[in-house]
Amino acid sequence: MAGRLRAWLDDRLGLGVLSEWAVGGSVPGGARLRYVFGWVLLYLFIQQAFLGILLAFYYSPSVTSAWASTAYLNDQVVGGWFIRGLHYHGASAMIVVIVLHLLQVVFAGAYRKPREVNWWSGLALAGIVILFAFTGYPLPWDQGAYWSTQVRSGIIASAPGGEVVRDLMQGGSETGNLTLTRYYALHVFVLPLAFTLLAGLHLYLRRRHGPTPPVTLSDEEAAARAQPFWPNQLFLAVVAMALCGVILLVATIATHGSELYAPADPSSNFTARPEWYFLGLYQLLKLFPGPLAIVGKVVIPGALAAFLFALPWVDRAESRRPRARLGILAAIAAILSGAVALSAVAIVDDANNEALQEGLAEAAKEAEKARELAKEGVPPAGGVAVWENDPEFAVRALFREHCANCHLLDGKGGEEGPSFDDYGTREWVAAIIRNPADPRFYGGTKHNTMEPLPVDDLGDDDLRAVSEYVYSLMGESAKAVDSELAARGKAIYDDKLECSGCHELEGESTGPALKGRGSVDWLKRIIADSSAADLYTDTAEMPKFTGKLTPEEIEALAQLLDRQRQKAEGGAPAAGEGA
Repeated sequence: MAGRLRAWLDDRLGLGVLSEWAVGGSVPGGARLRYVFGWVLLYLFIQQAFLGILLAFYYSPSVTSAWASTAYLNDQVVGGWFIRGLHYHGASAMIVVIVLHLLQVVFAGAYRKPREVNWWSGLALAGIVILFAFTGYPLPWDQGAYWSTQVRSGIIASAPGGEVVRDLMQGGSETGNLTLTRYYALHVFVLPLAFTLLAGLHLYLRRRHGPTPPVTLSDEEAAARAQPFWPNQLFLAVVAMALCGVILLVATIATHGSELYAPADPSSNFTARPEWYFLGLYQLLKLFPGPLAIVGKVVIPGALAAFLFALPWVDRAESRRPRARLGILAAIAAILSGAVALSAVAIVDDANNEALQEGLAEAAKEAEKARELAKEGVPPAGGVAVWENDPEFAVRALFREHCANCHLLDGKGGEEGPSFDDYGTREWVAAIIRNPADPRFYGGTKHNTMEPLPVDDLGDDDLRAVSEYVYSLMGESAKAVDSELAARGKAIYDDKLECSGCHELEGESTGPALKGRGSVDWLKRIIADSSAADLYTDTAEMPKFTGKLTPEEIEALAQLLDRQRQKAEGGAPAAGEGA
């Protein structure tokens, strides 16, 4: 039955002729592993196309939904992380394999007459493989994708005529929705079609001219040792494909797919680094700053491209033997060595860059938080709106609206009132006792005329004791109070510094009463009405928020500041940190 069906299809479609054309012919000099790279590349392209179709079932190409759809696929679809990770590592594998294929062609001298067009089509295929990576990386539209796209666009625009190219690629002078849709169209429509057509031309030319005989054999020896492509060379090709597949499976499982940072946020700071295959160019650009930048951006890459294109004419050796082409092989080796060396320098520099490593660690924490929030569903606004799922988001938005004009929090905000970056910690208490008129405390208010407390006559131990006492007044909110040290500090506070003359523990006093100072209840009272008789009375500058904010909102703000204190003290991090 199967034989009859095969015969029927062959009669109608000519499958036998097509099969003979694809796997027929012989291999001069016999089957060899060095000839498998082209077939492995073809296998990788087919696998990438299939995986790309699976990804497209879930992907939504817009700046509001790209990250959300990618996060959903990655973290909620069964096996989604594996599909995406395999596609990601497959892109790297295609670059590695096509470089190996081109090196094998160069070593064999297979770019020489009559195979010049084979060589040029191979270079074009290499360019398309790089463009696949270039256009695919931005599609998740996470922090890495957005900021790396910004960097690339800037590099392109700074080259002569580059602004036109940049605007065509990203749909204008700004990175936005058209940028993403154009990259998507190139990645899933234009480049696959171009690769298929060029691969077809490449295979046709290979069949037309036949495989290049080994450089170590004469034409007569190569003909005498020839073997049929099927099954000899095809078997080696299949083994190489299987080995490549196993390596990709191991890499994907070992890394649990590929990274996905938090959603792109144009208002944030993110130190972008290119993928490994662009690190050499990245490092090259750093060697030519300022007016010399064009050398790294255009002159050197352009000269290398021109050299590779002209290789069939540059090589004037009498034969393909390596000894006769030492100059050409040395030039190719120098190019490859330079690319590897530049990439290695970039990797080492980044590994030793503490600020970068800290930033990447923070970005990883932020990504983990964002992806957890996305499991609850991303709001219709998409992207950074995922932070709205965080209960902390609302209270931080409340702080930004009502408090940030005067107070710093996490290094952002105004400086007219006290900073809340380390508010209420032991270190904060010691510093305010030394000088309450410091800009981080009351230097920006009308209390900036307050005289520094008479602590100059105190030793460090006495100041630490006083600070411990004042810190202990928070009550249950205070952390691991040294009661003996606090008792000694109280005596110094009352007798030597005479602080109680202005700051009673309870009730009306010249300055704020300190019982419960810094606790959640005390903070709630300050926010509600700081002009209370036992607080700042008629010297209060902060507006009353009673009536402006609900009791629940006031409670949330007080809890936020208390969590900030705990975070500064090295306790539990503030919930929603990174939001």
